Amino acid sequence: MNNNDKKNDLKKSDDNVLAYGEVTGHAHRVDAEVYEYPNGVREFEGATTITHEEHAAITLPDKKWNSAQVMEFSPLEGMVRPVKD
Repeated sequence: MNNNDKKNDLKKSDDNVLAYGEVTGHAHRVDAEVYEYPNGVREFEGATTITHEEHAAITLPDKKWNSAQVMEFSPLEGMVRPVKD
């Protein structure tokens, strides 16, 4: 299977957002095509810049990148949950 066949099976992001902030509503966005796997992992390729409403832009080198929700263990709840920012 070549790379184009794989991308046909993934959902293409309309807004190129890697993650939305659950608390503030901000977004981490890239200048690249973003594809999402059914498990929520997002993938993009190439040199790009991550932009964000609350901090300076971050430039990434030319590579293949994956972005996923960070999880944390809550000892009080006794469970794993998504990190909210």
